[in-house]
Amino acid sequence: MAERKAALLVLGAGAWGTAIGSRLASDSGANVKLWSRSEELAKFINKSRVNQDYLPEIQLSENLTASSNLAGLISWLKNEPEDTIKCLLLATPSKAFYQICSKLQQFNLQNLIFVSLCKGVVFFEGKNYFPSEIIKRYFPKNDVCILSGPSFANEVARGLPFAISCSSDDINMARKLSIVLNSEGMRVYAISDNIGVEVSGAMKNVLAIASGVSDGLDLGLNARASLITRGMAETVRLGVALGAEKDTFLGLAGAGDLFLTTTGELSRNRKVGKEIAAGGSLEEILLNLGQVAEGVSNAPKLLSLGRALKVSLPITREVCLLLDKKKDAREALNSLLKREPSDE
Repeated sequence: MAERKAALLVLGAGAWGTAIGSRLASDSGANVKLWSRSEELAKFINKSRVNQDYLPEIQLSENLTASSNLAGLISWLKNEPEDTIKCLLLATPSKAFYQICSKLQQFNLQNLIFVSLCKGVVFFEGKNYFPSEIIKRYFPKNDVCILSGPSFANEVARGLPFAISCSSDDINMARKLSIVLNSEGMRVYAISDNIGVEVSGAMKNVLAIASGVSDGLDLGLNARASLITRGMAETVRLGVALGAEKDTFLGLAGAGDLFLTTTGELSRNRKVGKEIAAGGSLEEILLNLGQVAEGVSNAPKLLSLGRALKVSLPITREVCLLLDKKKDAREALNSLLKREPSDE
């Protein structure tokens, strides 16, 4: 194993936090620990090497240690050698993101690098923010990075190869962290466009619901491809209006994550769309899913952002109407098909 060069504390023992923590512990040479809100789950992970709640039957790295003692983990991270790159990786859902940032305020986190793994929009004090913006509100002096890209947790935890983007407002910081996290089976590419990366990460979940509806209605591969492509156009419009770079949407965090989430069988948001199309109730679908489908809560937030910026988001709007039960699946898709022709 490579010489340890980083200490990483992953906050959140859901599927994605556990998967990326296990993978980094196994492949990157970093010293990695995982914080779980549940003491029982942390003990089970340490004893069995399995997260039975979110990644059952997948063996986790022997190098990953879990704990529910947040203060103890923060102390460990801060006391790592001075020449170590020390990172807090926030793997909580968007609905709990500002709460974890608030919880962290009790600690002196000077010189620690924050890394957001959250793909969503955070509603905070009456406004919508992206995760990196929330981190900056709470910790304005800390460096903030974002990891995002096509990466189903199940495959990451199983050791399958993948590639991901690491973004920071400071490209040198993104490059520094990319080198630390990169391994043979985990390619990490540096980029400097936080807004573009985060808009992509949030929008792709909403578009995956729409794609799932299309598949659930058996509209065919042509319809799905058209829907995904027009969905990318929505994403670009919103991102550029917020100050993002167009090229970002052609990269791993943009097109890569969009294609995976809208077509992959492991996509929770796509599954939600398929089951709605089959006549299932949203409440029962989410209950049976057992995990967060970010597109459900983020669709209205993204639509609100679009309206404030006068950006047209027709697919996002129809997903919102579908989730609000104001239209059924076929009505929502038909509304898109009946739109007036326009220039591409």
